[in-house]
Amino acid sequence: MSRGRTPPVKDTYSTHDVAKICCVTPTTVIRWIEDGLIPAFKTVGGHRRVRREDLEKVCQERGIPFNVPTGSEVGRILVVDDEPVVLELVRDVVKELNHKFEVEVAKDAFDAGRLVATFRPQLIFLDLMMPGVDGFEVCTRLKKDAATANSEVIAITGYYTEANMERILGAGAAACLKKPLDVIEVRGRVIEAFKLKDEELEQAGNKAHGATKVLVVTQNADFRTKIRDELSHARPPVEVLTAQTGADATLVAQTAPPQHVILSLTIPDLESSAVISKLAGSDNKPQIIAVHDDPSDDIRTMARDAGARMCLPTAMVAGTIRELLGV
Repeated sequence: MSRGRTPPVKDTYSTHDVAKICCVTPTTVIRWIEDGLIPAFKTVGGHRRVRREDLEKVCQERGIPFNVPTGSEVGRILVVDDEPVVLELVRDVVKELNHKFEVEVAKDAFDAGRLVATFRPQLIFLDLMMPGVDGFEVCTRLKKDAATANSEVIAITGYYTEANMERILGAGAAACLKKPLDVIEVRGRVIEAFKLKDEELEQAGNKAHGATKVLVVTQNADFRTKIRDELSHARPPVEVLTAQTGADATLVAQTAPPQHVILSLTIPDLESSAVISKLAGSDNKPQIIAVHDDPSDDIRTMARDAGARMCLPTAMVAGTIRELLGV
């Protein structure tokens, strides 16, 4: 290339390129593609690519400036919390990652609003309990505003309850983490949001160490299909096992021990939470999420007492299972 010559314009863009252009995370771009909002194709190696003309059209329709990435962009993370230890933990986490980040902090909803407008964060760690406007309202406003609707929100709280988790996920958050925060969990969320691991390396490591297994126990074919379809997009891939009765679930769990179990409380041979207790007491101790179309307080208590991590409405689980399982 001669001196001073402009590099050729790219004809196609990776999800990372699109994320930089649109000021969102690669995870958001993948969701856009899966939802049909951006046309895309896959390479022979299975990587998603977006044609320049398609991306320019989408940007024009949505009022997004089409600024080609220079390769020097950094990830922007906003921590909305008045506890200094939370900010320091997030900063310590990103220092160890092979990517440049800028981390800002907002101590209340007013600071959060100002920084969202000026800093344009791609990922937001949001405390649910703040002075003034609470985190639920902040998340709702972020998701209703077209300028911030695609910023990924990870809720954090020292008052973790299933009701709070359901409420914040319903407001648009990708996940809800308990305080005190776990470094490994926060690191995983940042890696997932910005897609920092090379997919091929992840798949190779997955083959070497064995795929994460998720056992889905239900007779609802539509629910089973939705869960399977959603988990098919997990990276690294997960192996989905299925069972339609409690007896089958126990047998499957013995032959191929799962790390996670999604269990319907309406399977016909489920007696007094015995299946949950048996699965929870197995050697590998899987994380169990019980589901019910309309769980009462008594049903939730029964499931938790038997060993389930939580009991959620069926309609809520379909569509958020990857966030719930962290895969």
